[in-house]
This record gives sequence, structure tokens and C-alpha cells, in this order.
Amino acid sequence: MGSVKVCEEIFWVGVDDRRDILFEGLWPIPYGVSYNSYIVKGSEKVALIDTVDEFYSKEFLSNIEEIVKFSEIDYIILNHLEPDHSGALNEVLEKAPRAKVVSSQMGINFAKAYYGGGFEAMAVKDGDIIDLGGHTLKFITAPWLHWPETIFTYDINSGTLFSGDAFGTFGALNGKIFDDELNIEDFEGEMKRYFADIVSHYSQFVLKAAEKIRNIPIKILCTTHGPIYRKKPDYPIKLYLKWSSGVDENKVLILYGSMYGHTAGIAKYFEDRLRGMGVNVKLFDLCRVHPSFILPELIDSKAILLGSPTYEGTIYPPITNLIEYARIKNVRPKSFGIFANYSWGSNIIEQLKSKLVEIGMRVLEPTVLVKGRFTEEDKSKADLLIENLIKAMS
Repeated sequence: MGSVKVCEEIFWVGVDDRRDILFEGLWPIPYGVSYNSYIVKGSEKVALIDTVDEFYSKEFLSNIEEIVKFSEIDYIILNHLEPDHSGALNEVLEKAPRAKVVSSQMGINFAKAYYGGGFEAMAVKDGDIIDLGGHTLKFITAPWLHWPETIFTYDINSGTLFSGDAFGTFGALNGKIFDDELNIEDFEGEMKRYFADIVSHYSQFVLKAAEKIRNIPIKILCTTHGPIYRKKPDYPIKLYLKWSSGVDENKVLILYGSMYGHTAGIAKYFEDRLRGMGVNVKLFDLCRVHPSFILPELIDSKAILLGSPTYEGTIYPPITNLIEYARIKNVRPKSFGIFANYSWGSNIIEQLKSKLVEIGMRVLEPTVLVKGRFTEEDKSKADLLIENLIKAMS
């Protein structure tokens, strides 16, 4: 869609990706995603901040040429070396061979590993400065957001923070790149999903980075995914802090898989009983909903009911998959009630308990194990589990 002026002598030269259906090969992106790159033109020097996915190099190079000649680029600043942001580096260097590649020392090492060492490098540390003339760029180390090499770049003169993947969101921009051009709340669901899927494992580092920028006047927030925030630059920062804080919403998730409807029937019983008690409930069939859409709910739920049928004597694979995602994403300890349906292989409850305890979760009693038909005796046990779940939430 071409380049866009952000503010005086700062330009967006990024691209939208509507080609990929999975981000990182894992996460569905039904609304696409943007790869944001920026040019800062000083009176003496020019900096390009981040690049884009290599697939979009042609469009990206064209956007750059709308603003500057490649021979005028002095610095290529890489806040984050993941290939969706560094992938076009060699294409830029081929046209701007005198440009210095700027990153943390670890970032420089990553760049050499990915793209070879045929470039002049400049490693920066916390507080280092590059003066472009009228635009002074200050570097802020922000490790583990969400790779260890990450830095932020802050333009002191305009109050613009280039924050890399931190505070980003899924969703292509479709020609409108500023928060005041959009109904920004429309992005909130995709932002929370991006946070849960990509950043949540490193929540403690979100808090540390936010503390480092707390006293910096941010007039414009430029991330590498999603809108540019010039009306409410603190909007995504506040949301990320909320989601990183460890404060749960007063809600119950019911997560289940079902082959022939029996486990689904038990899940529906739990849902109806809890809703009848005025509890905020969200129910998901793990056979039909990708974990990408479950994780945003899981990270801030107070309690979870997890149900599985037996499958060849073990846990149903969609349930195992969800538990593994919770482990990888370091989901905080939660209270789990578990239920299962079986015809044979009745140690499934023990298997579920073991996997949940292994990742730090609390398993509530009683557990509900149903053989075939969901009986009145089973329902009495389910009611007691509901009672104990409500107590655990208080």
C-alpha cells in the first residue's frame, strides 16, 4: 500500500501479510498480520528500523525508495532478529552496502548466523545513542520480548518508541495504520491472542520492560505488528501489563474433547449448572477450536473444567495437546476440575491428574469418571465438584 508518514521525517514502510494462514507455522491468522518497518530521516543520517519477511522484499524495497535513496541509508536497526522482521536484510544490504547493521551484540550474532557476516556491524547497549541530526535514537535493552536479543529504539526528539514485537497484535492494517483511523477495540481480541500465543511465556519481562519505559514520554508507539498508536500510545501497554499481571478474571473455562457426544454431554451439564448459578462460563470443544483461541482465555481464568474420553487407553490427543501448550506457555497455576468418559482403560483420571500436576496445576476433588451413560450418581459427584470449584474461586 506504499509508505506512510508517521510524523516529521518518520515514515512507515511496512507490508501486510495476507498470504500465510499460520503465524510461526502454528497460530491461525484469519485477518492476516502486518510487518512494520520504519525510516527515520535526520538532517545528517538516515536509519531504517527493522525489515520485513523476505517474501515481501520487492514491495518493501519499493516502499523504502518512495522515501530515500538506498545510498542514503546509514543504519539498519534490528530491534528483533526473528525472520519476519529481519528477513529482507540481505536484500536491503545489496542496495545499501555501506549501511551499518545495528542491534544488541546477541542480535548481531544472530544476524551473522542467519545472513552471513558480509556487513559492518554496530552493537549497542542500554542507553547508547545514535544522533541522526534532529532525531536522536536511544537504545533500551528489552530481552525476552520475545527473544533474548531484543532492544527498543526510542527517538528522543519526537517521543516515538519503536518497540519491536512488544505490544503487537495480529491483524493486517489494510491501508489504515493509525489507531485514530480505526476502531482500535476491534483489534483487542487479536492483540490478546497475540500476547497469549507469542509473548505470555515471558510475562515477567513485559513487566520489567514496562518499568524501564515508565518515565519515558511516549507520544507515538510503533510496534512491528499492528497499528501505530498516536492517539493512545499507552493503550496496548496497559493491556499487556494487565495480561502479564497475574490477575485472573472471575470466569470458568470448560474445555473438552468428545468422539461420540458423551463427554460433550457431561460438559454441557457443567455449563448449564454453572450458568444457573450466575457464573461466567466459557465452553470450548478442543476438537473444533485451535489452541490459539483457547490460550487467551486460559491465561486469566480462575478455574477450568477439563474433560476427556479415553482414546486407546489414554487421554484424547486434543486434550494432551492443550496441556502441552499450557506447559510451553508457562500458564500460571490454576484450579482444575477433571472429568472423563470411558468404556475401558479407566486409569484416565490418574493420567490427567499426573499431567496437570506436572505443569503446576491444582486438581480439585472429586474427579468425575463416567462409564458410558451419565448417571444420577455421576451427576451428584459433578455437583460436588462444582461446589468445590466455586470455593476454589473465592
